[in-house]
Amino acid sequence: MIELNTTYTHYKNKESYTTINFCKIQEDNLWVKAVIYKPNDCEELFVRSCKEFEDKFSKVNN
Repeated sequence: MIELNTTYTHYKNKESYTTINFCKIQEDNLWVKAVIYKPNDCEELFVRSCKEFEDKFSKVNN
């Protein structure tokens, strides 16, 4: 389960990202749950489906 305001690491680039909020995006004409997140080194915002986010990011254990 994705937690908001939590740091996650991308599996490939090993960069850290923080989850901001949940939303919905359209994939193949279907609305799916999604998460808005941002890199920890800038203010750009990104969005992915929750399923894709869970597949490609892991929670940072402090």
